[in-house]
Amino acid sequence: MKKLACTFTILFIFTSCELVEELLNTSYSTTFKESFDVQIPAGEYTSDSPFLILKEEDIDLTDDDFPQDVRTGVSELLDIQFKSVELLFKGEVASESGKILESEGVISGTILFSNPDDPTQNVEVVVPPVSSLSTEPVSLPLPDNVANSITQLFFGSPRVQFIMNLQYVGPAPFEGEVVMEIPMEISIGLI
Repeated sequence: MKKLACTFTILFIFTSCELVEELLNTSYSTTFKESFDVQIPAGEYTSDSPFLILKEEDIDLTDDDFPQDVRTGVSELLDIQFKSVELLFKGEVASESGKILESEGVISGTILFSNPDDPTQNVEVVVPPVSSLSTEPVSLPLPDNVANSITQLFFGSPRVQFIMNLQYVGPAPFEGEVVMEIPMEISIGLI
């Protein structure tokens, strides 16, 4: 009987440790969202002669974009899981008479994620053609090794820079907006 009681005690201690660890490690589901306006001057832009778009910004886990517990607990970051990178491109082409035309413009290119303190640490995500006529965001290809590499950037710094190198092909003048959303799970270890 004594042996059985000892086994239960050891089992309880190990189980209790696992429960405490789970209670201390908290996950947050959140989405980083960035949008910017695109104004393309009059012209006809082709794949041989596209209009180039460059946007540079940061994802900073200490910004108000993220939950308070993430901002204050960023030094205890355990993991970030990237589900996808979603891109929506919308806008309209105006004719000389000012009438809005239902005409397609397309963007494509790359998004480069990097450590702002060491730009050699970077990960590139390909942006396939995204049409301005799409009503739903396009999910960019994000293989596991790419998602894991972006996660590793955050372990080096709570701030990761992204640079969008996009090119527009289609009629203009074009006024529109690019919207990027990155759903993520952030795990923080609380002490």
